[in-house]
Amino acid sequence: MELVLDADEFPRAQVNRAWSHFFGYGLTKPVDDMGPHNPPSHPDLLDELAQWFSASGYDLKELYRAIVLSRAYRLSSRITSGNVDDNPELGRPPMFSRFYLRQMQAEQLYESLLTATQAEATAAGSDRDAVKSRWLRQITTAFGNDEQTEACVFNGTIPQALMMMNGELVRRACRIDSGSFLDSVATDAQLSNREKITYLYLAALSRPPGKDERAICNQLLAARSGDVVAALQDVWWAVLNSNEFILIH
Repeated sequence: MELVLDADEFPRAQVNRAWSHFFGYGLTKPVDDMGPHNPPSHPDLLDELAQWFSASGYDLKELYRAIVLSRAYRLSSRITSGNVDDNPELGRPPMFSRFYLRQMQAEQLYESLLTATQAEATAAGSDRDAVKSRWLRQITTAFGNDEQTEACVFNGTIPQALMMMNGELVRRACRIDSGSFLDSVATDAQLSNREKITYLYLAALSRPPGKDERAICNQLLAARSGDVVAALQDVWWAVLNSNEFILIH
C-alpha cells in the first residue's frame, strides 16, 4: 500500500478514474493510459485535483463530494449553440461544457425501477433476490477474449429493449392489482386525474409533464373511455420506457 501511495502518478490516476466514473469520460483517453505520451485534456484541473486529493489524505469520499458538487457536474445535458462542438462521441477530446448523456449501468437501472415503481413492495425477500438475479443475468454480456470475462451492461440492445417493454419487473411495476403502486395512485380520491398523471411523472422523472405530454395523456384517457386506471397504466409504461428514465442526463 505504501508503495502505491508513494507513486507520483497515483493521485492523478485516481482522480482521473473518479472523473471518468462521474462524467463518462476521463481527462485522458484511454483513462488508464497516463504519461507524457498521452497528455490530459485539462492538465491544470487534473493537477489541482490530484494535489487536493493527496493533501486530504487520499480521502475518496471527499474527492467524490468535490466532483459532484462542481459546476461541471451540475451542467445541463442540453446541446446549445455554445457547446454544439463539444461532442466526444465523434472522437474529439471532451471539453465538459455540458453533461454527457450516458446509459445507466444494469444495477442502477434495476434499483431505479424499484425506487420509482415500488415493484418489490409486495414481494418476499427471496423473491426480490430471484427477480434481481434474473434481471442481471439477461443483460450479462460475454466478451470474446482470452479471459472470457463478462460485463453486466445495459446498452439498449433489442433483447434488453424487449425486457424493458414486457419483462417481469416492468410487468410487476405496471400491475393494477389491489395494493400495487398504480392502484394506490389511481384510487386516491384526493387526487384529480391531472394530479395523478403528474404524480407518475414526478415519481419516474422528477418533473411534471409538459404541455404536449399532458395533451397526449388526455388523449389516452379519452381513448380508454374514461378508464382512469387503464390510462394511467399506459402512461406509466411509456414513462418507464422513455430515454429520459433510462439515461443519465
